[in-house]
Amino acid sequence: MGRHRTVLRERLTCYDDRTEDGQTQENPGRAELDIHGRPRPLVARTRERHLQVHERIERGDSLRAIARDLYLSRGTVNRFARAADVTELLFAAPHRPTLIDDYRLYLHHRWMEGCTKASALAREIQQLGYRGDVNTVRRHLKPYRNGTIPQTAPLPHMTVRRVTDWITRRPERLTDTEHKCLTELCERSPAPATTTTYARRLALMVRERRSEHLALDVWIAHVRLDGQHELRPLANGMRRDHAAVQAALTTTYTSGALEGNVTRIKLLKRQMYGRANFDLLRHRILLSP
Repeated sequence: MGRHRTVLRERLTCYDDRTEDGQTQENPGRAELDIHGRPRPLVARTRERHLQVHERIERGDSLRAIARDLYLSRGTVNRFARAADVTELLFAAPHRPTLIDDYRLYLHHRWMEGCTKASALAREIQQLGYRGDVNTVRRHLKPYRNGTIPQTAPLPHMTVRRVTDWITRRPERLTDTEHKCLTELCERSPAPATTTTYARRLALMVRERRSEHLALDVWIAHVRLDGQHELRPLANGMRRDHAAVQAALTTTYTSGALEGNVTRIKLLKRQMYGRANFDLLRHRILLSP
């Protein structure tokens, strides 16, 4: 999903992005602005450096000289020089996900309704599934108290981690909103749809420990022939170790007990800080529960 960030940045209709008066407005949580509509420092710095690099190129300066004068690496200068427009570089400055992201809309509406106490709002969103503490809510509300209230409710944003979680999770465990968003995302781009299909087929084989009718071979063949470059190394690895993977999907045998004993032996060895000889380690391994 990392190669398809442009699709993730597109606005999804599965989220309720209306303001108090019912009008849908521009999303201020896009990559160029923070949730309060202010320019991100990284975005502003990227724009400034892009302008400096291209001004120096127009003057005829070499990339080596530009890198030396601006205290940038050659690779960074090359990347800025190749980008004809600065928007090509802004994909690397998204809003970092936090525990409170899914509750920004709720907090915004509750603040506009007059509820401004952080502890009360924290208790409300904890009942909705929020796992953070009241201090995180208090920090989120600080710009509101300073008078920097966004004109429209900040929208939850799509991230690679979030979409990957939706794809790998069981469909029945997705909320209605998550299911709608994933469906809309798959309808907009074939890449998420194909990845979701392959991931769920493989997860079904692993969970149910079955691979009848050469299902594993068909899955590997489709991935290797398809344009899923990220899944191809996994398929190639399964093909090289086909017998072991097939046995794992069709039998009840597992190496879990063996791996558990190996972990226990390593733990006992670390507890001795390297001072125990083989005889003492042998006794500890045999006599420990």
